[in-house]
Amino acid sequence: MDATQVISIAGAAMVLGAFGALQFRKMAPADTWYLVLNLVGSGCLALAAAMEGLWAFVTLNTVWGLVSLRSLIVRKAPEPSR
Repeated sequence: MDATQVISIAGAAMVLGAFGALQFRKMAPADTWYLVLNLVGSGCLALAAAMEGLWAFVTLNTVWGLVSLRSLIVRKAPEPSR
């Protein structure tokens, strides 16, 4: 098994694990671990796709990761003072 396969399997396991946990109500969409698993998993999938030259999947997983990152940042941002 080559490196791209290992990276792909790890990334898919993270994304699908987060999705499964969400479906079985073990995590919520705003939970830190849910977002981290999506961010790291999609990053792994984007990297593996780039190594194989699969640019549609690079785009898909990069956007997925950026959305997860934004959600993490917004979730952690302090509320503005009044």
